[in-house]
Amino acid sequence: MAERKNAARLQAVRREAAPLAPEVDAWLKAAALDVADDGIVISDATRPDAPIVYVSPSFERLVGYSADEILGTNCRMVQGPGTDRETVKQIAIALQQGKVFQGEILNYRKDGTPFWNFLRIAPIRDASGKVTHHVGTQSDVTELHLSREREHELRDTVAHAARVRTVAALGASLAHEVNQPLAAIVANAEAALRFLASRDTGEVREALEAIREDARRAGEIILRAHRLVRKQPVAAEPVDAGRIAAEVLEFTRVRLRHARVASTLDCPESLPPVTADPVQLYQAVLNLVLNAIEAMEDNPARAARTLRIALRAERDGVRLSVTDSGHGADDATLKRMAQTFHTTKDRGTGLGLLVTRSLVEAHGGRLDVARNRGRGLTFTIHLPGAEPP
Repeated sequence: MAERKNAARLQAVRREAAPLAPEVDAWLKAAALDVADDGIVISDATRPDAPIVYVSPSFERLVGYSADEILGTNCRMVQGPGTDRETVKQIAIALQQGKVFQGEILNYRKDGTPFWNFLRIAPIRDASGKVTHHVGTQSDVTELHLSREREHELRDTVAHAARVRTVAALGASLAHEVNQPLAAIVANAEAALRFLASRDTGEVREALEAIREDARRAGEIILRAHRLVRKQPVAAEPVDAGRIAAEVLEFTRVRLRHARVASTLDCPESLPPVTADPVQLYQAVLNLVLNAIEAMEDNPARAARTLRIALRAERDGVRLSVTDSGHGADDATLKRMAQTFHTTKDRGTGLGLLVTRSLVEAHGGRLDVARNRGRGLTFTIHLPGAEPP
């Protein structure tokens, strides 16, 4: 009833309003274009290279060129060395197909200053449906873009701090892991010297091969720790999630043994790759594994402590699940579990799950948690598959 009354009032106002004279109507439309905050550009789609036939004063202010310098040219005049060529290609395709394009692009002012521009280009058609012009609205979103970059940098800094904290917490396990192959190297080197003294060259070869294998193993352990603590740019690439999961279990082998946790990895051989930064995906899985181990350390001495990592292909990616047999959680705890700084541990910071969720979502995935039918919880990472080359 209220909507019908409002519609009737609006119609009455329109009937009472005096029609504008054509020259006044044209003046108002021109004035509206002139005072608009967004830069407006109109190009002629019927002529080669679609020359610009109108620019608003706000566009002149945006790019630093005068209308006389712009009219008759093409919008490529504000592109520069940092302009993304793929975005330029997408704009050209949209214009050729008579479709609307909108997105961000890096442009340059007359003085060479770069700025991020949110661009929307729409076609204008005549009565026959032919595209005659393109209207582009443009606005400076540099501050918004920089704000997003700062947010990403902050997220990466928090993630790096969490990695360093994780490596520090695993310090004793890492020392034990490295000491094992180093001790084996020393023992095999001493054996090789004895074999040389007795001229048993066959045994010397076996000892040297063992030294080589143990040295490689020690190097891999140190490399894993170095990758975690090193702060490096995010580099998404096709990644074998099953290999990442296997490396995490190998990295935490001593920690699992000390906590008396039996671990299994269930991964099909034909698992498709995912698009991710390998270090950040490694950290996300490592966080879930360490969280599961800590959840099971409170189990009674005779209770089973099992950890299972399972990977399966989904329609549009890969599902990686980490299942534990710990104490689980109630409904309220499940809802709060991935919130900022929420933790169920006496000495926890709550950063683990927060960082994990942030890393997963930054890769276009999601993190779910659910109670098991028996004991414990299952955390599941859903990641999009890698696009074919």
